[in-house]
Amino acid sequence: MTQLAKESNIHISELSRIFHHKQSLSLHNLDKITLALRLNEGALYPYYVEECFNESRNLDKRKSEQFLYKCAVMGYREQLHFILDAVLEERSKTIRNKNFVRIFSVAEQLFVEGMEEQALSLYEFIIENMPDHFSQEVAICYFRRFYIVRLTEEGQYALGHLLEHIAYMPEEFQILSYVWITATFYLQQEWKKTFYYARKLEKMAKEGEHYGRALVYQSLALPRLGGTLEEVLNLIKRYEKVSEYYADAAIGNRFCAFLDFGHFDYADKYLSWLEGRDDMFAGLPRVLEAYVHLHRLEDVEQLLDRFQEIIKDWAANNHPHQKQMYLRFRYAYAMYYFACKRYSEGLDEVLDVAYAAKEIGITERFKQCLLIYWEYRFFATVEHAERYKKLLSIDEFNEILPNKLTK
Repeated sequence: MTQLAKESNIHISELSRIFHHKQSLSLHNLDKITLALRLNEGALYPYYVEECFNESRNLDKRKSEQFLYKCAVMGYREQLHFILDAVLEERSKTIRNKNFVRIFSVAEQLFVEGMEEQALSLYEFIIENMPDHFSQEVAICYFRRFYIVRLTEEGQYALGHLLEHIAYMPEEFQILSYVWITATFYLQQEWKKTFYYARKLEKMAKEGEHYGRALVYQSLALPRLGGTLEEVLNLIKRYEKVSEYYADAAIGNRFCAFLDFGHFDYADKYLSWLEGRDDMFAGLPRVLEAYVHLHRLEDVEQLLDRFQEIIKDWAANNHPHQKQMYLRFRYAYAMYYFACKRYSEGLDEVLDVAYAAKEIGITERFKQCLLIYWEYRFFATVEHAERYKKLLSIDEFNEILPNKLTK
């Protein structure tokens, strides 16, 4: 024991109390002992599971949360499942519920610290096994799972479960749920759903940050749903009163509204307002679209040259919103090629955007690309035609294509 005390840097009297069950063993000391014995970190964790439970078989708050957190962070899946399996073996529903609350606390800590993937496995464990399936904890787990997987193939499935359990959440989480549901549909350019959930968010939030965001999403979706410029400007007028942030956003979004409704003469003023802003990427596609519509092709070339470094950085950014805006920019760039009668380059760009839109699930942009390709199909090379046919062979999109495109 003397040698172990020296190697582990734990006082011999403390080691003696631990081995004689007069002092509980902390995870910190277990890691020291493991290192002193020249074992791999986590090798003794299976024997620590019992230390995480008190005499009543409730999880000890400090020990269990430290153990679960460490296993999740370090990727010790097998060791993690030792304690999770022990929780499932408990027959008392009351005790099991209390233990699940401890696990939920660890999942929340992981999530808040940005370790979403590590938290996800614990959220899913709670969803699948917690006895009280309509508890606040389970409902929040459904929200967290949706948030984590929302932009993957599992997103739609997770959304269905979230909506079933949203009523069991505290109000703050109900509001957050509608915020992220709306944001997700906005990124996917599903405008009816964006507007629908933005309205629900508006009714729940009533004021403040989330209220302002609800009005912004409505103003962005409305032009795509047949709304009028006046309706959009009225929404902008409402949210510019929410805070300084929304007042600033309202200036840019008012320009966007005019451009979206065909008032392209606002493009230069909008560009002047955009310059030097961190969110300049969000406005460049509209400016490029306006210049192409006005056939100001020299201005397009100057724009591309002037902001080439920004565009280059933008192309490398993987943030979902920036990727969506970059696709819009590239689509406008394809229109520039067509306006210059550089048809082959335009078709290359359109097909690239179509593939990218498919990959991130933006159906509307995908359909736009196919329609433009069809319009300029007589300039297509054999290679263009093969890429186009490959797009049409993708099963999940066949149903949405106009019949004329498949003939």
